[in-house]
Amino acid sequence: MSPMNLQNARIDALNTTIERVGSFIFSHFEKKNLAFDTKNDGSIVTKVDREAELLARELLLEQFPDDGFLGEEHGEITGTSGYRWVVDPIDGTASFARGVPLFGTLIGLEFDGEAIAGSANLPAIGESISAVVGNGVEYQGNNIKVSDISELKDALICTTSFDYYTQTNSEQIHANLLKHAGSIRGWSDCFAYLLLCTGRIDAVVEPLLFPWDIIPWLPIIQEAGGKYSPISHGGVASNHNLHDSLYHALHDNITN
Repeated sequence: MSPMNLQNARIDALNTTIERVGSFIFSHFEKKNLAFDTKNDGSIVTKVDREAELLARELLLEQFPDDGFLGEEHGEITGTSGYRWVVDPIDGTASFARGVPLFGTLIGLEFDGEAIAGSANLPAIGESISAVVGNGVEYQGNNIKVSDISELKDALICTTSFDYYTQTNSEQIHANLLKHAGSIRGWSDCFAYLLLCTGRIDAVVEPLLFPWDIIPWLPIIQEAGGKYSPISHGGVASNHNLHDSLYHALHDNITN
């Protein structure tokens, strides 16, 4: 099989796998009364998180046994093909466990360390988005892009809990965000990036991100016309018009 066909086969597998995993997760969400545990880092996890990741790993590595796999709940399997799957079975477990529909499954595909494709499925709100680098964004059959807002005073920016700023000693970034953003909302996790990439908000600032939180989004952000830069232990994502002014505003107490 040619290199292009090998990649196309993986893109097909990505799309079918994320639909399977999303359906599995949603079936449990509908049952309500989900029990959850607290992990060592203070985040929560459910039995469904663990089972969903194993399902994704089985579906993907059964087809591509030489690929690597990195998941939030069960760690990493090293591959030899140059491809690596990066999976967050439920991004937004706190929402999922409490009956809030703003959660989703994330699957990213890397080749030689570069994110080349990503997909997010938010089954409880019936939205999904995906991208392959160079091929644009797929969203509900529509052409979408990030917003064109260019002034911080006009920007609607999403971030997550202040706890993550304290964990990363980046309280000053939060203070700068409060000072400069036109408006801030607490929509977080994959829902915030979905809103960004579909032009409904203008930026996302997260001081703490793990590979499975952001790698699946990098191709989508890029293909939707956005830009991502590391900040603290996380990153800032926005449209290109806003990016530099926002990034520097968040760092206005240091030399860039």
